[in-house]
Amino acid sequence: MTRTVARRPFAMALAGLGLLASCGLPTQGPSADEIVAQASTDSYELIDVTENVAQQLRGNRTPGFSSVFRTAPRLANRTQLGIGDVITVRIFEAGDGGLFQARNGDGAVLIPNVVVEPDGLITLPYTGEIMARGRSVSDIEAQIVTALQGKAIEPQAVVTLSEDANNTVTVMGEVARPARVPLSPRGYRLSEAMVAVGGARHPSYETFVTVTRQGKSSTAGLDRILNEPEQNIALRAGDLITFTRRQASYTIMGSVARPADIPFNEAEITLLEAIGKSSGLDDGRADPSSVFLLRRESSETLQTMGIAAKPWWSRASHGVPTVYRVDMSQPSSLFNATAIHIRNGDVIYAANAGAVELRKALGMFGLTVNTLSDTRRLSE
Repeated sequence: MTRTVARRPFAMALAGLGLLASCGLPTQGPSADEIVAQASTDSYELIDVTENVAQQLRGNRTPGFSSVFRTAPRLANRTQLGIGDVITVRIFEAGDGGLFQARNGDGAVLIPNVVVEPDGLITLPYTGEIMARGRSVSDIEAQIVTALQGKAIEPQAVVTLSEDANNTVTVMGEVARPARVPLSPRGYRLSEAMVAVGGARHPSYETFVTVTRQGKSSTAGLDRILNEPEQNIALRAGDLITFTRRQASYTIMGSVARPADIPFNEAEITLLEAIGKSSGLDDGRADPSSVFLLRRESSETLQTMGIAAKPWWSRASHGVPTVYRVDMSQPSSLFNATAIHIRNGDVIYAANAGAVELRKALGMFGLTVNTLSDTRRLSE
């Protein structure tokens, strides 16, 4: 057998591998090289995870309230009466023989359940109509006394707000008892309103709270509201508070033992824990240096990492498509992976090792790496 003839099986195998490579082998996703190459086309940002990057990705899995809502001070709520409020009026007079002495014998009269009508007026005996809307109870007391001058002996009035129809917030959605909650004169925070309706019906890590105020809305995850004081915002009269449930999940795919869409069952899950929940990387297929985390990231977060803003970012209305690359073959990356917190909608992708593609190609020919090595040795 001549050397030329002996080389034919090896040459044919190489030719076949080349043909398969040009046609493309079946894969579970893009190769690491393809992910890197695509990043240069302004499709997404590709960022290698360092300790600094990992710290920027720590925590804050769920959204928080905007600064306008967070910075609103806790103030005593309104002191002016409004339409629908119900007041109680008690009138006193001094001395005998007065107007109310004759009526009740004790110089005092109680007038309950006085409603501020749609025109803003209240009507009381011997005083006539009084404009109450937009005025404080002390203003109403003073006007009652003025109206009774010359009719009662040294009249005095005490007005109390018995039913506050305007100084309330409405809490609805996934809570135990949806209700209108009256606000305390000292002001209320969101957590106090939540207690008043019996709390949320679902775990904090899958509960989101939207506050609508004067036509503007902002949403925060309940887990952040409970753990970060600045997210426990001060409420204002008329706020609409809606609790909703969103079952968060992340997807892990590629060269892992058990690819799956995995729901959150706890408040925080790190990247290392997320990989562990799929039984880890596949030893026979995965390239540990090419584990990718895909998400839409805020431009503010990227710039904090030192990534310069690009013109195409303006087209990404729901966040900048971002791919974080983690080299799990490095011990330091294991520590970084314990700092990175997974968010709802994240995708974790473990790329195949280069040798996996070779084994696939050989398998198409019914060959193994050893077979190819033996063939090459015979051809030499």
